[in-house]
Amino acid sequence: MQFTKIKLENCITVDSVYTIHYFEYTNNFYYAGESHDFWEFIYVDKGSVDICMDDKQITLKKGDIAFHQPNEFHKVSTYGHTAPNLVVISFDSRSPLMDFFRCQIFKTDQRERDLLADTLIEARKLFSSPLGDPYLATMTKKEDAPIGTEQLIKIHLEQFLIHLVQRYT
Repeated sequence: MQFTKIKLENCITVDSVYTIHYFEYTNNFYYAGESHDFWEFIYVDKGSVDICMDDKQITLKKGDIAFHQPNEFHKVSTYGHTAPNLVVISFDSRSPLMDFFRCQIFKTDQRERDLLADTLIEARKLFSSPLGDPYLATMTKKEDAPIGTEQLIKIHLEQFLIHLVQRYT
């Protein structure tokens, strides 16, 4: 019997991460904003938050996620809201399918929330840097991080992104 190999294609590849954060904000936090040449998303785990996406002002509530495309100016404030908990992850991906996420806001489902939680679990194993510092721009890896932690972060993020694409198309 002759076997035929089937090459598995990648539709989305996360090439690297810059930051993985879990913030527990006060109800009077303000970040003046930034733009950079990589992707970032902000997910509201608890409460609500106001964000700016270039010139659009949007309020995100629990379960919402907003994607900031490369070079998009974005900022966040919590004035007048219940103190929120946020996941913010910035990463590189040159996959053409990432165009799907430009200027998008989604409501997450349980599977997507689980994948974000799994990503945070692995990030705590990998990084010695605090995940809750909103001004931390450089994450430091632990020397004794368990084998495979980086790959699991990559897999969880790619699965998260693919799940959103499949669910919303």
